[in-house]
Amino acid sequence: MKHDLTRRHVLQGTAALTFAGLLSAGFAPLAQAAETATPDELDALRERWVDQATGRTIVDPADPDFTAALATLDKAVTASVALLSPRPATTGLFTDAPYSNDAQIVTSYKRLAQMATAWATPGSAHQGSTQLLAQMLGALQDGNTYSYNATQPEFGNWWSWEIGTPKALMDTLAILGGNVDPALVAAYCAAVDHFIPDPTKQFSDARGKILSEGANRVDICQGIIIRSIVGKDTARLSAAIAALSPVWQYVSSGNGFYTDGSFVQHSTTPYTGTYGVVLLGGLAKLFSLLGGSDHAVSDPSKSVLFDTVEASFAPFMYDGLMMDSVRGRAISRTQERGYDDGTITIESILWLARAVDTATADRWRGLCKGWVQRNNYDSPFVGASIPRTALLKELAASKVRATPEPQGHKFFAGMDRSVYRGRDWAMALGLSSRRTTWYECGNGENNLGCQTGSGMAYLYTQAQGQFDDDFWPTADLTRLPGITVDRTVLPPKVEGEWGAKTPQNTWTGGVTLGCFGAVGMDLVGPGGTGLTARKAWFMTPDMVVALGAGIGTGSGAAVESVMEHRNLGATGGQAITIDGEAHTAAAGSSVGYRNPSWAHLEGTGGYLVLDAQDLTVLRENRQGSWRVNNTGGPTTTTTRQYATLLFGHGTAPRGASYAYAVLPGASAKETAKAGNKNAPVVLRNDATAQGVRIGKDVTAALFWMAGTVGDISAGGPACVLFTGNPGQGTLAVSDPTQAAASVTITLKGLRYRRADSSSGASIAANADGDVAVTVPTAGLLGHTVEVQLHR
Repeated sequence: MKHDLTRRHVLQGTAALTFAGLLSAGFAPLAQAAETATPDELDALRERWVDQATGRTIVDPADPDFTAALATLDKAVTASVALLSPRPATTGLFTDAPYSNDAQIVTSYKRLAQMATAWATPGSAHQGSTQLLAQMLGALQDGNTYSYNATQPEFGNWWSWEIGTPKALMDTLAILGGNVDPALVAAYCAAVDHFIPDPTKQFSDARGKILSEGANRVDICQGIIIRSIVGKDTARLSAAIAALSPVWQYVSSGNGFYTDGSFVQHSTTPYTGTYGVVLLGGLAKLFSLLGGSDHAVSDPSKSVLFDTVEASFAPFMYDGLMMDSVRGRAISRTQERGYDDGTITIESILWLARAVDTATADRWRGLCKGWVQRNNYDSPFVGASIPRTALLKELAASKVRATPEPQGHKFFAGMDRSVYRGRDWAMALGLSSRRTTWYECGNGENNLGCQTGSGMAYLYTQAQGQFDDDFWPTADLTRLPGITVDRTVLPPKVEGEWGAKTPQNTWTGGVTLGCFGAVGMDLVGPGGTGLTARKAWFMTPDMVVALGAGIGTGSGAAVESVMEHRNLGATGGQAITIDGEAHTAAAGSSVGYRNPSWAHLEGTGGYLVLDAQDLTVLRENRQGSWRVNNTGGPTTTTTRQYATLLFGHGTAPRGASYAYAVLPGASAKETAKAGNKNAPVVLRNDATAQGVRIGKDVTAALFWMAGTVGDISAGGPACVLFTGNPGQGTLAVSDPTQAAASVTITLKGLRYRRADSSSGASIAANADGDVAVTVPTAGLLGHTVEVQLHR
């Protein structure tokens, strides 16, 4: 493709680089430079923002992928134009979007921004349309007169006034440029100043302003930055740029990024996959706007942001999707599924790759190429904007090799999430603790999602549609895979909105050693039922062992532990096998199997029952709509078939337990063989400790209090993995309480004399001659410590 640049573009590009080159020294000097930016430099930045937002300089109308993107854009704009209200638009800019609904005000300005994009984009049917320009200018005038202006008080959701509308509005004004009356530009700038006078604050004066954080801060700053460029206000531009730096600094509690890769928003909710992605995408585009220098990045704090790509976001990406365990209440949105947020993540990383060194950029592009190539469920080109299409085509044409999914375990102690990748599968765990809420609901979204933090096990296999294929409107939200649940019917919004409450449990934590992982949660069920359980997971490349102990409730209701609740798709019919015999019961009829050894679900994998437990198996066709868990969702019903395998603990149990293993991707024959020869050995499973021996060399143990598992003892709460022989060994330890000064682990029958670790671990022999290893854990926030032990 070849695009001719006018002399004006060249001059503006030079001015932008002169100003934006200061980004290499960090946002602080850039903010200082903004104070003295010239009108030409601000015009240059506006043009660069328009180039970036529309893709007007890179679109090739002859390319099929761009043709598809243009067709999508034109179709949406044509539909919007048909809905424009006659002037004067006193009740709403569009006939279906009244001013009385704050969310529809956002929709109106988003439509205007999309119309402006089409008007400015070569190849669009609306490019340069004088009629469309007149319609947009009229709508802008009416919108300011009757709705978004400097005297309008906020109502409804603050986000609509302080983020949603300003971002779309300022994109529109930037694209239309000098075609907008300066008086109207000034009026809209005054309106933005009215709603967000301070880039570090959110909420109106009437509600009481608070400090903005994370994604909200980035969005607010973006609105003010583009407003300042359009309105040529260097003081506000400087203030907004300076306000960005705090969002990527590490935190140890509350909102933001943690050193272990966690990302929390709304104080208690793991939100890497939505708010985190919004933050990343916003910063990536601002870096792209303000960058362009040939100088090396010298601000050390920016490395924190760059590190989050691989430490925070990549672990939750799987074959192109963003895992639901970190998408919060977005799981209830039909228009925003895991692959949608995954594609947004890929786009954001590709934008940010333009602001880093070549080696880092290539490494990130390798990750993105792998995600795109392995995605056989939902092509990221479908419905893509022109800028996204260009980024994806550039990626596909690059010589960078696709990076395969890495194997192993990552535990995120700052937000109580676990991800394990095995051979062609992955499992994420949704946990809760004193730090982390069971779930978040708000704005009518995810009102019934309270059990997602009760140990939900999100299993991802080669059948990629499991959760995106209408799982959330059709699944039994009281029988989610992996959870232990009191069958008491709980009301919507139980435990309140916005993650305000957290379970006051003993601990939730995890530990990693090589390709092995161990995770535990002292479950306190939502809804005040009195449900408690000690839940443990032990991960290997071929299986996940799940143990439960101390299961009880105060409600008198029945309690279940769900081994599987699998979406079998619209047609279903996948074979279910129990101990070699086909499960043939009709859909809707549950069958109890007495003390089975193993089970198998076609297309998913196998399951080992590791203790004497009756197993209930149910195949059922479930119908539901997105409206059930989201008051703004569509009411159209859809049907999916499910296979549910669960252990019933009876009514009002005390001290109940379970033990099973999941073998993702295993055949029925492989499952039967694993049950006979390769089954993990459960060493202990009670309210004091839980542990297994994996193969001949690995012992995994979780201690809820001082106790012993096999040949390993702990002086208090601890997560432990150990592998070794009499000559040498490796011990991995974490403090799941995040409060202990140290953890002491005793290894029976071993005579190690030296301990090497970065944490200053010490070694001593106890009265019996066994090795006692003391690991300092103060300030580690639940992170794993590895200790090398030598004879």
